[in-house]
Amino acid sequence: MTTAEYSLGPFTEAVDARLREWAQTSIASRMWTRDHTVWSPEPLAELTDRLGWLELPYDLDERIPELIEFAAEVAGFRHVVLLGMGGSSLAPEVFAATFGTGSPELIVLDSTHPEAIRAVVGRIEPLKTLFVVASKSGSTVETMSLASYFFDKVSGSTSEPGTHFVALTDPNSDLERLAFEHRYRKTFFTPPAVGGRYSALTDFGMVPAAIVGTPIAALAVAAQAMADSCKVDSVDNPGLQLGAALAELALAGRDKVTFSTSSGLAAFPAWIEQLIAESTGKEGVGIIPIADEPPRSDYGDDRVFVSYALAHEGHSRALDGLAAAGHPIIRITLDVGSDIAAEMYRMEFATAAAGAALG
Repeated sequence: MTTAEYSLGPFTEAVDARLREWAQTSIASRMWTRDHTVWSPEPLAELTDRLGWLELPYDLDERIPELIEFAAEVAGFRHVVLLGMGGSSLAPEVFAATFGTGSPELIVLDSTHPEAIRAVVGRIEPLKTLFVVASKSGSTVETMSLASYFFDKVSGSTSEPGTHFVALTDPNSDLERLAFEHRYRKTFFTPPAVGGRYSALTDFGMVPAAIVGTPIAALAVAAQAMADSCKVDSVDNPGLQLGAALAELALAGRDKVTFSTSSGLAAFPAWIEQLIAESTGKEGVGIIPIADEPPRSDYGDDRVFVSYALAHEGHSRALDGLAAAGHPIIRITLDVGSDIAAEMYRMEFATAAAGAALG
């Protein structure tokens, strides 16, 4: 379970007005039914054809047995190297940092820089490593180049290199064909109606999560509860509450959102940063997310602060000083680590709603 506390000062009235408007115009129901007029007068495929993430929490129950079985199958590997860019890699990093036991250890390689590749090569033994090749399109040049490089590496040590590779991709992609030709251990297909930055609860996130020991059943329960709450046309809809706050603050000039966390959630802001940065600003109006910023004493009046904390760790006391200085503060508290799936969903819903308000 999670709780959210909004300390918005003079911006509270505008946020409340936005929430009342959204409740009266049934924006939540319209989002769930793919009503394009939430965002645009004209139908846009890049909007309505990319809303498959809305139902993802409910699809997890069917996926969990296969994911657990596969995690047990590959438990003997020492390292899992995820080859992927952007949205394909950030959610697995969050799950590994939050829940991973280190056995197997997840290494994310999202760069083709020679030094980054050499660093990974120096840490692994090819025959004790599973490579997860993640590309939604199945043709990402960097990812496919890395897959080819490491396949050659493994081929030098075994006659069955494909058993050390797994593919995550959309159906009928080049990566699916490559996985078949090279006899990859397994190919997991991801929903075409879900964009990369919204893919945390697809197999892009769940396969690596299961492998490193994440309690995926608990993630599903948390995400489903949040999705249920985000269906209601009410001022109490948690996704709309966060979306209205972010949107109204941005429209008032507070368009830079600084994220902080307690120690157990330290990997989360990087995922949020990409979600918001790639989802807003398309028409020159957006929200600028800021993650991992060192503390400062000279924040301007363009800031809002969002803090995530595990209940037993608590929020930073520095937030009290920021609130006293007049900055809007949003505190979100998670009872347990698996509630991070609920917060991923809340932020996805909030980002989509904020985009509607920003235009």
